[in-house]
Amino acid sequence: MVYPIEPRIAYVEGDVAVQFKYLIAGRSQTYVVTLQALEDHFGLNPTAVASQQRDVAIGEAFQRGWERIRNVAARSKRALDGGHHIVRHTDDF
Repeated sequence: MVYPIEPRIAYVEGDVAVQFKYLIAGRSQTYVVTLQALEDHFGLNPTAVASQQRDVAIGEAFQRGWERIRNVAARSKRALDGGHHIVRHTDDF
């Protein structure tokens, strides 16, 4: 099984999200999964996001969805250069 590289909770485009790296065509690409996607598809409870256990709840939802998240990342046609990231929204799942 392939696992995400360096998953972490980060602010991306003004919102909290999970940012991680994944190898595409032998190159490391940075991806971002939005909280909305984690709520809509992977069981993240919106109430948990406002609690002290926010990071735990977000991490658990990300892990529950990892197979689908990985499959969406794997369908990417190209890796981007220059430190850019690919954001995956709820519609991508």
